[in-house]
Amino acid sequence: MANYATTTITKKYHDAIVGWQQKNFPDLAILEKHWDEHFKGVPPFELSAKVGNLQSDTVEIGQYAGRKRFQCAKEMVGNAFFSARDIVRAQCSTELGSIQQHRLTLEQAINDRGKFAVLRIMAEELRHAYQMFWVLDQDPTWKKPGLGDVAKQTIDELLSMELGGHVLDAFNIDFGDFLDNVTYATVIDLVGKYQLEMQQVFSYAPMARSMGPMLQEEAFHLGSGRKLLKEIGQMAARGEGEYSVEDMQRALNLWYPRGLEMFGNEKGGETAVTFGFKDKENGVAQTEYIEEVRGIVRNVNVAMVQERIPDTSREAAHALIDEVEKNHESARGIMPENLLALPDPKFFRKRGDPEVIFRPFSFSGELLTENGVPLSPDGYLQYLGTVLPERFVGGREYNKYVAQMREFFECR
Repeated sequence: MANYATTTITKKYHDAIVGWQQKNFPDLAILEKHWDEHFKGVPPFELSAKVGNLQSDTVEIGQYAGRKRFQCAKEMVGNAFFSARDIVRAQCSTELGSIQQHRLTLEQAINDRGKFAVLRIMAEELRHAYQMFWVLDQDPTWKKPGLGDVAKQTIDELLSMELGGHVLDAFNIDFGDFLDNVTYATVIDLVGKYQLEMQQVFSYAPMARSMGPMLQEEAFHLGSGRKLLKEIGQMAARGEGEYSVEDMQRALNLWYPRGLEMFGNEKGGETAVTFGFKDKENGVAQTEYIEEVRGIVRNVNVAMVQERIPDTSREAAHALIDEVEKNHESARGIMPENLLALPDPKFFRKRGDPEVIFRPFSFSGELLTENGVPLSPDGYLQYLGTVLPERFVGGREYNKYVAQMREFFECR
């Protein structure tokens, strides 16, 4: 039995998000028509809010620990009110942005199974956006003197967002091919899992009640991304399919830095913990994320080694990968370029620790220099062109990065 109750939002907003779906995600009708063919035994998609149980009736962390959770937005005073609104806004923006991104290359799916996995991900992201609308809509106290109805203003803004105008950078990048769909589901949706887990303690009860059901659905997103990435890697190892290991590496180089930045500044996050919105500071969560992504990359590498060298055990594959990574040389026919590598956390960063952002760090974490001086912006852009997807270089978000980097150095 479901461990949540379902409900809907005000008809005006329900109709508004259905209208948004018809414009941005008309493919939902295809998913609904063929749901049982691909997800037999799984309850069909329903656009509704799922209201789960609280882990505790009291706030679990921060300055309000031990007191009853906030049931109404008006109970959150000062910066807590707006910080909560900002988290809801950002969460909802990610869901809507990801749908707009996934649809760009949906028809390039490597097979029907991959296509319908992405369609289901998109549908559940739509429901997650609906959930955030419920958090705002069910509470009439999202108002502030002189500012009016904050909930209505936020919902209206969210419905008007287009690619390039979402809250977080990762959700403004146009997908260039289906490898983006898969890499994104693997490393960007994984950040979503961490955020949802941290927010289960949320001191504002409606937000906390939303996390459990969303996490249950997020598990499918992560599993699908990992399975498809492994499948693409195995095809690449056989010399089949549209994507090479280099293509996979470049996609990882693009998406992983943006995933790291979704945690915020590595040295920040205290405010969210103080208000009881999250149970970990940014750096702690980001470190755990890095290790999980490292494990995902290793699993893909093991699968590729086993594809190249049949009858190799997982244990032997791990040992071989260790040897290649340690010596940076070929072993048993496996060369470093036959394996994926995790970029250094300092690589290609535009947000975070001031010692890292816009600095010319290489993929491996080395500060790139010329004549003993760090590379100029133009020099670093030349380097990035050799390690990022060609389809990304010269695009809107790349050009935005270039402009921001130049402005950063002009102001120093």
